[in-house]
Amino acid sequence: MNRLTRFLPVTAGLLGATLLFGCTSELSAPTGPAFAEARTQQTLTTCRPQPEASAAGWIGPKGGILKAGKHVLKVPANALSSNTWIAMEAPSSSVNRVAFEPTGLTFKIPANLAMSYSNCTVAPGAQQQIVFVKGLTIIEATPSETDPVTQTVTGKVSHFSDYALSTYAVVY
Repeated sequence: MNRLTRFLPVTAGLLGATLLFGCTSELSAPTGPAFAEARTQQTLTTCRPQPEASAAGWIGPKGGILKAGKHVLKVPANALSSNTWIAMEAPSSSVNRVAFEPTGLTFKIPANLAMSYSNCTVAPGAQQQIVFVKGLTIIEATPSETDPVTQTVTGKVSHFSDYALSTYAVVY
């Protein structure tokens, strides 16, 4: 048996193992065009309407808290440079929303908006997020954390607009 005859079975075995493990690896860790087409699907969360609630008050450089129904705004110290009259309204709706005034007010340090979803239909494991809305159109998502124990979502808001609860999922 010459060297070429001994070399061919070894080469064929290595090639076969490479193809076998290559396919297994490809199946367990999706890549390529199909994987690149994953997107986030975001919709406003459907809720049972709650009674309309509102709150207003002066908040200044020391910070402060406003609560409208089950929703809470916490403005940290130094977020505002002067005392500002702030109004918060949670309308009765099938979407948990909060509207703030004065419209367009911006914070030097983001405020925390905690919104309850205890009256909402949420699929197990679904992620909730606070989103900036115009009407019922989602404009932008805020950095948010969901607490399933208290059924609240807390988001960072840097300006006053209208905010609502949203459910999102990754769709392939």
